[in-house]
Amino acid sequence: MCEPVSLGLGLLSAGSSGLSAYAGHKQAQDQAAAQNRSIANQANQRNRKYELDSLSGIADYNQQVTDVSKQQDEAALAAMRAFSEEDLKLQDAEDQVRFAQQEMAAKRLGVKRANEGGRSRSYGLNTIKEQGRAEAVLYSNLERQSIARYRRNLDTKRKADAQRQKLFTSVATPFRSGPAPTSNVEFVKGPSKLGLVAGLAGSAVDGFKTYKSLTPPTG
Repeated sequence: MCEPVSLGLGLLSAGSSGLSAYAGHKQAQDQAAAQNRSIANQANQRNRKYELDSLSGIADYNQQVTDVSKQQDEAALAAMRAFSEEDLKLQDAEDQVRFAQQEMAAKRLGVKRANEGGRSRSYGLNTIKEQGRAEAVLYSNLERQSIARYRRNLDTKRKADAQRQKLFTSVATPFRSGPAPTSNVEFVKGPSKLGLVAGLAGSAVDGFKTYKSLTPPTG
């Protein structure tokens, strides 16, 4: 017959070991689950940040394109105003030449009348020569102003083109998102059920050993 005390102690030892094995298995399960939740949260945060950064980058680039377009329009208008001012300057110079020609024509008419009235011909010739020289100076000045206008317009166009190219270069490369976060998320593996079974089996063996050690030999 089995000793009741020995059997009870053996069962108690087996039960205690079994509870310890189950508690350890449960704790390992909980730790693995907590780690996996943390890993999943971090992966979601990375994905969310990537999406927000991409949307923000696209919005910023589109705003830059809009700003550059406005700046290019402003640069074009500034160049057109400069061309218009040069045209007005040249028009003023041509008007001055015409006014001077009208005055010279009036003086020639006065010389002609004076000659008809008996003045010396040398007076008329000298006046005509002086007016011819003055007219030549006027046309020379007008030509120089026309050349200067052409050069200033070229310089204005060169600067406008350079500014336009600089603005275009600033948005020539569209925004591109960086590499997306990896979708291969590695989770922590929880404890194996076979490990729990082995632990429980070990507890039963330990309980049996305890029972055997406390059972007196028969003979």
